[in-house]
Amino acid sequence: MLKSCHIHSRKVPVSLRHCRYLGSGHSGQAYLMPDGRVLKIFNSSTSCRNEYNILKSVEGNRYFPKAYEAGKYYIIRDYVGGINVERYLKKYGLSREFVIRVANLVEDMKKMGFKKLDIRFPHLFVQPDGSLMMIDPRKSYEENIPYPKSFLKRLRKMGLLEQFMKILDEEKPLMNWDRYMKDRCI
Repeated sequence: MLKSCHIHSRKVPVSLRHCRYLGSGHSGQAYLMPDGRVLKIFNSSTSCRNEYNILKSVEGNRYFPKAYEAGKYYIIRDYVGGINVERYLKKYGLSREFVIRVANLVEDMKKMGFKKLDIRFPHLFVQPDGSLMMIDPRKSYEENIPYPKSFLKRLRKMGLLEQFMKILDEEKPLMNWDRYMKDRCI
């Protein structure tokens, strides 16, 4: 067992002196532990429990990291490396293979019973082999967002939405995200 310490009155199973800070977001902070896994410390015990439960429910899925352990305010999960999707698109551009991978991710999310099919750019990483990994699934079974709304909005801001939708229509015509986008003025 790892030696525990306290951060902001929250007991975690490792000294943060030996961890590398990865970043923070709405729900907490993430640290890379010496063993290569991630320690995520949450601001809310409810958010912690919910994210852990979602990761356990999708365990073995190729798009999500494996969760190992949870405390009241922390989880330990696999590290997701690769390049953030925004940096990836700026560096390599939009390819047919990328669009198909995103569509397959959304299809998998739907098959797993997710009601929230949204994908935020900061939470999606492209791996060296081109595969996708997603972190921070929140409210996946609660919120009803039937298409990747944030993802498509960001593509629009980057000037890539039209190209993405053209490829999607050619490769996965039954996905039909156009109807959602028109209804919501994306």
